Amino acid sequence: MFSRSDFLHGLVAGAVSAATPSPSPMPTALEKTIPMHCIENPALPYDRPLQIKLPVLDGPDFHLTDYRGRLVLLNVFATWCNPCQYETPFLVAAAAKYADRGFSVIGIDDRDSDDSVRDFRKRFGITYPIAMDRRGGLTENIELNGKQGIPASLFITPEGFLSCYTIGNFEADDLADRIEKLLAATTPVITPSPSPQPTTKGTV
Repeated sequence: MFSRSDFLHGLVAGAVSAATPSPSPMPTALEKTIPMHCIENPALPYDRPLQIKLPVLDGPDFHLTDYRGRLVLLNVFATWCNPCQYETPFLVAAAAKYADRGFSVIGIDDRDSDDSVRDFRKRFGITYPIAMDRRGGLTENIELNGKQGIPASLFITPEGFLSCYTIGNFEADDLADRIEKLLAATTPVITPSPSPQPTTKGTV
């Protein structure tokens, strides 16, 4: 289980053992589209590298430190979330387009069942890893003003620092523009993503 204190110290450790999924929460007001901009969130550390570890659906555990040298987008989503569904094709396209320039996308699912996420992955043709926040600890720790908002995105620099936190879904042009600017402002070390393609385990 996450603790806010641990997160503030950049030591986010997910429970890697399987847990009974919680019922999917009902959409909140924050589910509606919100113009994308960086949000100052006091629950997030900006002055030290993040250390996030979570289990991955049908793959090896996700360790953020394995992605040092790459610009990383952590996209927190849920399968029931309409704005998440809307932006996912843009994320899939961006992950493929910018991979050779040192950019990686990691999906982080908030408390859905494994099979629900497999269906979601298949529906949208997701090829990037999907980490499983089975107890919702990470999502709860990045709440803003006590309100849970998804989709949420965290851009991580090649050095592992948080660069930008946003709430709300992306439009294709907004996402591309943000990635281009961040790539221009950083010097990624282009290396292959350490996580292999998802397997077909459990798919239908």
